This record gives sequence, structure tokens and C-alpha cells, in this order.
Amino acid sequence: MNSHRARFNLPPIETNPPVEGPANQSRIVGSTLGRIRKLGGYQKHHHVPDSQNDAAQNFVRKVGQADVKAAADQLYGDIRSLFGYKRREFDYSCEDGFAWIKTPDFDLQIRVDQCSEDPKNYILTTEIVALHTDAIAADERFHACFTHHCDQLVVDFAMPVQVEDKIDAIEDIPELADALTYDPDGSAFELKLPQLDLLIQVNESGMTFSLLTLRDLGKLLDHSQKAFDILASAQFGLRL
Repeated sequence: MNSHRARFNLPPIETNPPVEGPANQSRIVGSTLGRIRKLGGYQKHHHVPDSQNDAAQNFVRKVGQADVKAAADQLYGDIRSLFGYKRREFDYSCEDGFAWIKTPDFDLQIRVDQCSEDPKNYILTTEIVALHTDAIAADERFHACFTHHCDQLVVDFAMPVQVEDKIDAIEDIPELADALTYDPDGSAFELKLPQLDLLIQVNESGMTFSLLTLRDLGKLLDHSQKAFDILASAQFGLRL
């Protein structure tokens, strides 16, 4: 998402280069996993891919087109019902295993891909890539529409961070140190914050927020903001 500061009121995370530079980008994401042979366009004479390559990816998008369209059409109907947009206020397209829905308040995409961890599986992803108004992230209609589709807030850093430095900073903060686990090589870490029902996963390229319990998009966005505030007050390399 462009300028997530304006949309989620989330401060950007300082990276090693100078502060003035490209902004971090944020996305609201959810996905479902399944067997490729279960996709709507898969037929008996087809063969399930046993490796990952461009041909396999194109095949998954072809046989998954009907599934993407079904998901996109359902969301289109839900959005229209909840927000009352007129037809001319929508921009909708769906082809080749990829759907795009643009509204006055937000943009989203739905796509099907071959799973990167198992070539015999697909992953169907719903991703809100832009919010156009400050108020929409707190709108109960928005939460109702996407709670069952999206369960992560992802912040992509504009430039890589020094993860080891962040680990060292957290270990010096008693109230956060006990919540910290990290890879032995210092390439990634997790913060588990039960008081916020929140799991934070960080590597050099980004930060992911997810709830420890049941899906609740409004809670996820609100508690992610609180987590940013906690880290900022603890001087964890955040700036307002």
C-alpha cells in the first residue's frame, strides 16, 4: 500500500540508510491452501506438476481461473451490499488466475499461484493493496467484509534492516525480551505479545503481524498500531 502512515497511522521503520527515502509499503493479506487437482479447471487428463517452473505456474493460473472468479464475484457482491457502491464506482477485472477490484475506498487483488513449498499445492491469496481514505481501516463494514479473507498485516521495508541490531535492542528491554525468539544466525525473529493477542515476525525485508487467536481484522489493525506504539516508546528504531 502506498503511504501506510496515512492509512493505518503506522510509523515507518528506520532502516540503515538515511531517513529520507522511499516509504515502507503495507498490505492486508490472507490465503488458503489446497491441492491443484481440486481446482475447478483441473480435468482428468491433466497432470499435477511435480516441480516449480513458469509452465507449472501458468498451468495453475489456468486451471484456477474459475476459483479466482468465484472468489472475486463473491467479494464483489459482499462489497456492493455492505458499502452500497454504484456500478460505475467499481473497476473489476478477472482473467488468467488474477482478479482486481478497485473501489472508492480501497483496492484489492485475488490470485492463484503454485505453492512455493509444495509443487502439488496451490495458494489462493486475497490482498488489500491500497486504502484510499483514512477512515476505512476503522470501518466496521470493512472488517466484516474481510475478516474471513485476510488475517495478516504485512509491512514491506523500503530498504533492508539490520535484524541483529533489532534483536540486540529488544534484548535490552526487559518488558520485551521475554517475548523474543530468534534464529541462531540472527536473520529473523519473532515477538509474541499475549497481552495484545499478537505475533510479530521480522526479517530483513519485512514485518508481519497476525493474531494469536481467532481472526478479527479490526482487532488486528488496532493491535498492530498499539504494537508500533510500544516499539516506538521503547526506542526500537521507529520514528513518528
